[in-house]
Amino acid sequence: MPHELRPGRKTISGDAVSAELSKFHRAVAAVVKTLSATEERLRHSGDEEQAEIFEYHVEMAEDPELASEVEERVRNLESPESAVLAVGEKYAAELAAKDNEYLAARADDVRDVAGQISAELTGQGSAALETLATPSVILARSLAPSDTARIPRGMALGFVTAEGSRTSHVSIMARSMGIPAVVGVGPALEEALKATTLAVDGTRGYAVTDPDGATVAEFERRSRALAEERAGLDEYRHLEARTRDGRRIEVAANLGSASDAEGALGWGAEGVGLFRTEFLFMERDELPSEEEQYEAYRAVAKVFGNKPVIVRTLDVGGDKDLPGVDQPPEENPFLGWRGIRMSLDTPDLFEPQLRAILRAASHGNLKVMFPMVVEVGELRAAKELLEGCRARLKREGAEVGPVEVGVMIETPAAAICAAELAEESAFFSIGTNDLVQYTLAADRGNERLRRLQSADHPAVLELIRQTCEAARAAGIPTGVCGEAAGDPEMIPKLVALGVTELSMGAPAIPRAKKIVSEL
Repeated sequence: MPHELRPGRKTISGDAVSAELSKFHRAVAAVVKTLSATEERLRHSGDEEQAEIFEYHVEMAEDPELASEVEERVRNLESPESAVLAVGEKYAAELAAKDNEYLAARADDVRDVAGQISAELTGQGSAALETLATPSVILARSLAPSDTARIPRGMALGFVTAEGSRTSHVSIMARSMGIPAVVGVGPALEEALKATTLAVDGTRGYAVTDPDGATVAEFERRSRALAEERAGLDEYRHLEARTRDGRRIEVAANLGSASDAEGALGWGAEGVGLFRTEFLFMERDELPSEEEQYEAYRAVAKVFGNKPVIVRTLDVGGDKDLPGVDQPPEENPFLGWRGIRMSLDTPDLFEPQLRAILRAASHGNLKVMFPMVVEVGELRAAKELLEGCRARLKREGAEVGPVEVGVMIETPAAAICAAELAEESAFFSIGTNDLVQYTLAADRGNERLRRLQSADHPAVLELIRQTCEAARAAGIPTGVCGEAAGDPEMIPKLVALGVTELSMGAPAIPRAKKIVSEL
């Protein structure tokens, strides 16, 4: 179990400040060098997903704000190893408190980078992981990407952590490595540490300490069955999904960044049903330029060629500060100034994104989707801005491509007004995560309300039915890009209601195609 770093000293003498600051900067440089080497190795091996994580860690280690706060503490006679841990924990706590699952999951990344710098300063580290010679289940309070990258290939049989979520990097990296992980077990980890053997079921999300013979036999049976199932699903990767009576259902991927595109195509994605653009705006000191956005959208468009790529315009609210955008604090950001509301109010933010999408569309089959629409007036206003951007680009002599315009149906208002919205839209995409939250008045991040966080509720299903009916009458397709799209139990219900496209995390695509083919 990786140890928790504790600084050996808390303070320094006044005459040592200059030397300690130099020591801190050398430690940062050493960590950046190690992280960059790991990123390069992962890219060379084709593991873009993990490489992207380490690229983000390099940026974090070089963050001038982090360095500035550490330097100020050192000048106030705090040791650099103590200062960097304290500043890292402060930033991590701020992220963990966010009403946003993605940002909250980044708290572990901040702690990881701060811990590496502190370890460099004190000569500590995770050598135990690097020297692991017996295949083992690894238990830890939390596991950072830098920890898992140190583990020799084949030595990790599984992970069990006290902290973490399905979007934390230990979960992402476990999926990438193809090993089971059980995260967020809390105090139960202490009991597991006393065991000599651990049976881990990453699919169902639990572990058994010192299992008896019958339990071991059952785990081995399920492991064989899972391996056979995975092998059987491979034949569905690159097949078109059709029901037995011939109905075509497009199965696409949700992408969180441009680097995910190649991997999604390998899983058999027939397009991108949701390309989240928030990654371009996250954790930076200035807004991304039009050119930077254009390059990201163009990269995905080129990978998918003629296959459709639906780009969702920026959807952040009071839970994420944007540089240069005046965002007053909001008590409930999910019910606040976000999505199309923010975009229409800040054309300096919105128009560069629209221009980048239009330019990138000349390299592939890009579509644009507006989030958080609740009335047709918002859609018309956004379309007017889009056409204004197109006209200006043409006057400038820029190459632009055709872009279909769609609406994300994620509020009860949008579902109820679907017939009117359909007259102005080329497609619908139902965001079930938010639709469930807003329909059932149940915060999607509240663990106590887990029973109310399913799309399989009569009210939610009725709104989906209304949306599909309105789309069918207008002759436009309806997709689903929330968690429900990849849920084996929900797929038959969604198809029965009239959904024509399902978009999900790429690894779920082969199973979804198989399910559709059996309907």
